[in-house]
Amino acid sequence: MAKRKVSRKYKPKAMMERQIQERKVPSQPKKKINWKQFIKGLPSRVAKFFRDVVHELKRVTWPTRKALINYTIVVIVTIIIFSVILGVFDLGFVELVDLLTRV
Repeated sequence: MAKRKVSRKYKPKAMMERQIQERKVPSQPKKKINWKQFIKGLPSRVAKFFRDVVHELKRVTWPTRKALINYTIVVIVTIIIFSVILGVFDLGFVELVDLLTRV
């Protein structure tokens, strides 16, 4: 019986070599924070955040009044349907518990 040829990627030595090559480089130690610079730059970073928020809100495509009314109706109908289903289940469980406590 002839030996099956095993792919190089499954040979133990090749696997170990590949694992060594793929091993992550140890991360550098974290630098200490200069708190004076951090506090000094905080207002500018907060202002930049709000400027970016306003910029993103201008890019949003807001729904039309008709679409908004349709979405609202869908949400209200969905809430009503789920509340009826939940109420039926609750009533059923209450009756089941009453039945079991009478026994």
